[in-house]
Amino acid sequence: MKSFLSDDEFDLVVELVNIGVGKSAASLSQIAGEEVLLCVPILEFLTLDDATHVFEERLPSSLTGVSQEFSGFFSGKAALLFPESRSLDLVNVMLGGDDFDGEVDVELEEEALSELGNILLNNCLSTISNILNKPLATLLPHTFHTQPARLVNQLVPKESAETVIMLLKIDFYLKSRNLSGHVVFVIDFTENGSFKDTLQDYLRSLEEL
Repeated sequence: MKSFLSDDEFDLVVELVNIGVGKSAASLSQIAGEEVLLCVPILEFLTLDDATHVFEERLPSSLTGVSQEFSGFFSGKAALLFPESRSLDLVNVMLGGDDFDGEVDVELEEEALSELGNILLNNCLSTISNILNKPLATLLPHTFHTQPARLVNQLVPKESAETVIMLLKIDFYLKSRNLSGHVVFVIDFTENGSFKDTLQDYLRSLEEL
């Protein structure tokens, strides 16, 4: 569904996301006490029907996620997704790289994952907001556990023909471990329909410089 955007609009979204992810990497490097490199090798737009198929095909059977609602010139929900089996690795990253043996306190795990989601999702959203000079409001993130087949229903409270899913694959590179996750943006264009217009306005402003 890349055709939803023109090539220039799509490239702009890729650039905005990569800037946001770069800021996230800098923040995570400070927390982990070692360099954290993040890259986004895949970014695509999907219909809800396509998203369900893609989730089931690409994502692990058990997922840990952090979701955050946002509203403004475009509205919806963002979610950071990881294999549930790697959640301990993520907790280690958020606690400065310390390794745990045995069980991890559930509350501690939830807090660490929420903070990781908060850093990644907020950096992406705030970068888009700041560069395009359009305000976005966000709610507090929360963690959840799910399976790929249930993900669309969990993230999309109200389906419409104008609801689009932007899917990003994010690779984490650390000296001690490598991780892969996905970020999902559920965008409801029926809210105000100005996301594409805003991209076009920004591109026109660059041409005028």
